[in-house]
Amino acid sequence: MQIIIPILKPDKNPSDGNSYRPIALSSTLCKIMEHLIKNRLEWFVENKGLLAKTQFGFRKGLSTLDSLSVFTSDIRSAFSREESVGAVFLDVSSAYDNVVLPLLKEKMFLLDIPHRITRIIFNLLSVRSICIRVQGKLLPPRQIWRGLPQGSVLSPILFNIYTHNLEHSVNSFCKVLQYADDLTLYYSSKNFTELSYRLNSALFYLNNWLTNNGLSLSPTKSRVVILSRKRFCPNISISVQNQIIPTCDNVKFLGVFLDSKMTGIPHLTFIAQKCEKNVNILRSLTGVWWGSHPYCLKLLYNALIRSHFDYGTFLLEPCNKQALNLLDKIQLKCLRIILGAMKSSPSNALQVECGEPPLYLRRQYLADRFIYRIFQISSHPLLSKLHSLNSSLKNNNYWTHKDVPCILKSYQKILTFKFPIFQSMFNPLFVHPFEALCYHPPVILDFGVTKNSPVAQEKFLSILREKWEGWLTLFTDASKLSENSYVGSAVWIPKYKIILNFKNSNVTSIFTGEAVAILEAILFIEAHKINKCIVFTDSYSSLQSISSNPFRSKSKFPIIFEIKGALYRCFCQGLNLKLAWLPSHSGIRDNEFVDSLAKQASTSGTLMHHITYTHDLISLAKIHQMADWNSLWKKTQKSIGKYYAELQPDIPSKPWFFKFRNGSKHSTSVICRIRLGHTCTPVFLAKLRIKDSSICECGLDEGTIDHKFFNCPNLSVSLYDYLPNNIPRPVNLKSLLNLVFTPFVQTLLDFISINNIKL
Repeated sequence: MQIIIPILKPDKNPSDGNSYRPIALSSTLCKIMEHLIKNRLEWFVENKGLLAKTQFGFRKGLSTLDSLSVFTSDIRSAFSREESVGAVFLDVSSAYDNVVLPLLKEKMFLLDIPHRITRIIFNLLSVRSICIRVQGKLLPPRQIWRGLPQGSVLSPILFNIYTHNLEHSVNSFCKVLQYADDLTLYYSSKNFTELSYRLNSALFYLNNWLTNNGLSLSPTKSRVVILSRKRFCPNISISVQNQIIPTCDNVKFLGVFLDSKMTGIPHLTFIAQKCEKNVNILRSLTGVWWGSHPYCLKLLYNALIRSHFDYGTFLLEPCNKQALNLLDKIQLKCLRIILGAMKSSPSNALQVECGEPPLYLRRQYLADRFIYRIFQISSHPLLSKLHSLNSSLKNNNYWTHKDVPCILKSYQKILTFKFPIFQSMFNPLFVHPFEALCYHPPVILDFGVTKNSPVAQEKFLSILREKWEGWLTLFTDASKLSENSYVGSAVWIPKYKIILNFKNSNVTSIFTGEAVAILEAILFIEAHKINKCIVFTDSYSSLQSISSNPFRSKSKFPIIFEIKGALYRCFCQGLNLKLAWLPSHSGIRDNEFVDSLAKQASTSGTLMHHITYTHDLISLAKIHQMADWNSLWKKTQKSIGKYYAELQPDIPSKPWFFKFRNGSKHSTSVICRIRLGHTCTPVFLAKLRIKDSSICECGLDEGTIDHKFFNCPNLSVSLYDYLPNNIPRPVNLKSLLNLVFTPFVQTLLDFISINNIKL
């Protein structure tokens, strides 16, 4: 028995029954079983490559951005060939509710999906009882024999199987993109008659396929958009079921508004309007002298505003500059609210003080992360499109006065890398045997040795004698001597005095280096068929990843999958092997020795493990962003933000106020204003011609920052008397502001609070 709860769709009429989405609630035991079945079914269809290559919905490693990037890249390629793109965005009416279950079962049998899984699934779905809950009351139960339950974890993967051959009905006429039940047909040509013919033909055969599979299109909810560089485009008539599909200038595709000229104006305007409302949430939580701490406000900015800036905007570039400026203005407005800064504060200094890069650098960073992620899948459709687009840049007039798209810059960047990058035909999760991925290896996270214990070595040897007598011990470690050096991985086997050392690429992380050492130790055990082995490592995170469920874990590392595969092979061969964690630098001799071996391996190890993994490249994207931002900061500080640049010549990794969250908003606002060089002192206000005189309110001297803190008689206590003795005199406030990243800043925060200084 499933309980159905109707959920009203956004902006729909509550009195219309079709305005509700029926969400099915199952028992907890049923949900657990569905998850178990879904994991095995998903691995099978992905491992065998049974799903449509154009289907991006509800598949691990794929997202709406993958579909959007393919579509926008095809549009830009067409524009560079002086072609127009005709696109039809289709709505399938109640797609999940109209799936014909016997037909789905037949398709699963034809795809050679194991019969036992198929039978279990159809025992769950066929002739099931449902009960609808409306306004807290349950309506009488009824039986249904059609459709997939919305809200079930099995439904998305089953729908993908149901539509696995949909693309074959239209491939000969046009291109197709699928995201669950959202369909997009498009074709590019210079001839609008050809566009109309191909799209209408594709729709005819698609409609036949849908009809044969119990589904139908909704022409009134579907849309046609002609994307073209031409100023005037002839009208084309696209119809289905003898109904003409409406043509419009822009359409919302997977959350992004695309317009006919690819200017990005509709989407960026929509984002700006949405974010302006969320800015009011920040305003309601803080003022200049009261409210939430800047740390909390920065987190809110990331969640409520920057998240909207991030989604899909890097795919729209190059686009309208004025529309992009709308987002830049909102960003600066938020940073002023967070810091309590004056409107006149320099924009580049605001960004550095808040640790928030300019949005165009942020978009390039997101594009880098996206391209690095998809590059590991060699069959990803976007890669071939970027390759052809990159080839057309040099000899094409279209790109002469256009900026290169962000994702193309990222693709060009990855082509310049000197080191090989890990690639597989499909998602690495589905390359390894399902049994290996599900295997839970014996991992010991508490071996009984504590760090900084004076008797750690004796305790360690005692535990080995008592519990692990006759077991072979192997010690692993990894080391990186400097930011640009290679990463060394080492394995030390004390009993046989065997040393294995490996040098990884300079962008490899310590995590990957530790995993490489563990993998090599396991492969050594497997190759020599050694029973009763225990592998020690000081990488707690590596052992946690090995122990985690790869189907539920957010972080999916190919090197960890290789380790699980090797562990499972050892298990199948009857080799008793365990992994154990030891705290680093805990005084255990063999552990310290393997650490020195890893340091040596970073310079003299054999370059066997020189493949770089995607998760390491993502950290490289951050490094590139910081390098570009530092260059921009060095360049712009010569004309804007000179005063702040003297205090902060380089960009910090985090804002200073992240470390000092006990300070009040009042105190942090004062320090931020002083650092930015824009304060409400008489001298600065007179400079802006807001005040006629630059004399302080006390009437004794000019109202400079130093006077306000050291000499003004209105102070209850002078800063000279409040400073600790370890700060040499004479001193000025500017020199003290260089200490904001030290514990001294707490003294300054307390002084501002005691004297109620407002600048």
